[in-house]
Amino acid sequence: MKEDGRKYRCKICGQVIKPAPDGSCPLCGAPKSMLSQIRDADDDDNDLKK
Repeated sequence: MKEDGRKYRCKICGQVIKPAPDGSCPLCGAPKSMLSQIRDADDDDNDLKK
């Protein structure tokens, strides 16, 4: 089964994260309303998958 690759940038701590099960930032606890989905092209390790 393929892993869900959606990643988000937290507007509070600025880190690229996979949200916690409740949708919040697992690093700083910011609510999901403070997360912005990023495209795969913006992901730092994306070029390793090509």
